[in-house]
Amino acid sequence: MNIVVLRRRLFYLCAMVVLLVPLYFLGNPSVRNSDGSVKRPGGALAQLRTAYDLGQGDLGEIDPASESMRLATLGLRGVAATILWQKAEYYKREQYWDRLSATLNQIAVLQPHFVKVWEFQSHNLSYNVSVEFDDYRQRYQWVKRGMEYLVKGAKFNKKRSEMPYELGWFFGNKFGVSDERKQFRELYRNDENFHNRLADTSGLDVTQQDGLGPDRKPDNWLSGKLWYERAYEMVKAGSQPARSPLMFYRLGPQWMMKYAEGIQAEGVLDEPARYAWRIAGGLWRGFGDRPIKTTFGDTIFLRELERANIEYEQAREEFEDFCGDIYSEMVEQRKAQLGAEELAAYEKPELERNFQELMRADAAKRALTIAPADVAKALPEERQFDAFQLAGKVEAAREKITHIEIYRNQINYAYWAARCEAEQEDSALLARTSMYEANELLNKGELDAALEKYEIAWKGWADLFNRHPAMMVDDAADDVLDSIDRYRRLLDQPDLPEDFALRDFTKFREIFEDSLADPALMGVISDWPRRFPRRNFLEEMLRKSVVTYELNEKLRLESLPSIDVVAPDSGQAPAPQAPAATADEPAGTTEADDTPAAAGTGGGEADAPQPEPALILQSPDAGVAPSPKVPGAEN
Repeated sequence: MNIVVLRRRLFYLCAMVVLLVPLYFLGNPSVRNSDGSVKRPGGALAQLRTAYDLGQGDLGEIDPASESMRLATLGLRGVAATILWQKAEYYKREQYWDRLSATLNQIAVLQPHFVKVWEFQSHNLSYNVSVEFDDYRQRYQWVKRGMEYLVKGAKFNKKRSEMPYELGWFFGNKFGVSDERKQFRELYRNDENFHNRLADTSGLDVTQQDGLGPDRKPDNWLSGKLWYERAYEMVKAGSQPARSPLMFYRLGPQWMMKYAEGIQAEGVLDEPARYAWRIAGGLWRGFGDRPIKTTFGDTIFLRELERANIEYEQAREEFEDFCGDIYSEMVEQRKAQLGAEELAAYEKPELERNFQELMRADAAKRALTIAPADVAKALPEERQFDAFQLAGKVEAAREKITHIEIYRNQINYAYWAARCEAEQEDSALLARTSMYEANELLNKGELDAALEKYEIAWKGWADLFNRHPAMMVDDAADDVLDSIDRYRRLLDQPDLPEDFALRDFTKFREIFEDSLADPALMGVISDWPRRFPRRNFLEEMLRKSVVTYELNEKLRLESLPSIDVVAPDSGQAPAPQAPAATADEPAGTTEADDTPAAAGTGGGEADAPQPEPALILQSPDAGVAPSPKVPGAEN
């Protein structure tokens, strides 16, 4: 009996040993590098977890999604995370920074796949906590902590494009736009430990060729662009975009533009700047050729506007030819119902209209716009089927143009395309270089040399502004105005010389800042060189603005009450006399003194012609050029 038991035990023991071999090959865990990449794939189960992203298989690290962690929180991970989140807010408010960091790490362990945890708390560290310190070096350290927190989150969310997208924003916006951007950019360039740590933990080498600035050190804008490119690769591999396609894909090219602006502000104004703008222009064109799925349900390309207009004109002409005289008769009937002022404004060239004529022309255009379907209904019944098909093509072509224009206007696509072209020209390099050198010479006290450089710079800017007028309303123009002010003080005279090369530019900026710029011209300022290659924007703008200003003044004066001046007694000054009383309002009544008429409106405010509303220019977002806005348009 004992021999039988012994044999059975030996058999069981041998079977266990034999079964351990396949279990080892099946369950052997994977070994990973510090950036999360696989060093040794491990067994079959570990390979399946890696292939389907079923869990964290880092050897030597606690798996936050394991049953042991669930047991540690008694199955209440959500409750535990909420309590820790409240503690984190308390520690931030009380400025217990070490406890805050430890609490955030605990939250990450509990909810590693909740992306908003990583996004919110990384922003908290980089933007909210960092500003609590006075020394910019301490602020820089906390900004880095927020970025490293996001890098850690990216390891647990390898298929979520939000993580590299947010990192791209942090590297560009926080290092390149904040008040300490000059110090931050310099600290980041020379922070080799941070560069190496990023490469080890994320696998992204910011010291690669595409990430180096003119000094052959990592630039924060280029590093942000590398993160965006990683997000784009993730989407190409099957992940979902972190934002809408329009906003998701625009920031990569725009970070290249910001890099070009950044090195120009630091005095790098020659070939490296030209090359940066050339690369940015190519990326922007590539963005324009990328298919964008709209909220309207169709797919557009930002660069196909011209082709879309051609297709619309072809479809419209085909429809009108098919309809024959019926369409033109319907248009003439509606045109006969228009007022004389509306008809005159409609027939006047767009760029010659003043503000009131623009409004009248728009109203006339709406009145004369006949839906193709309405024209098709007026045709004989046997022709209506074909007419409705052609009408559908016209409507589809017109809707496509509308959708493209809406999306282009959201990001000022035309302006940035023109800006990239303008910044590559010789006149741009000459203007920027001369102005920068003039400012530097003035700082050193070399006044005569500074004057010579300024004169060269003004001619270069005048040439550039004439050919690319959109640059007159961006940050570059603000820098020019600051330099003009320094130049005026250098001349030690109240007014600029009569032959000053930028006199028209300074006049334009005055009417621009006073919201008197003509809306018709401002609406096409980005496309002006392409649409009107032989016309001077400044001349036409100033001519129209003077007419508009004089009309406004005339209307304003006409709306003021008339005041009679009574001849004074000897030695007395003239005294104004109130307008004569009407039959219904006896002279000498005191009740009327509190009415609007007595306050100086002349009693005819409702019937008096109103002055033109001024054009309001909205302040743009970071990286976006100004755009005109008509008062009341939002209503």
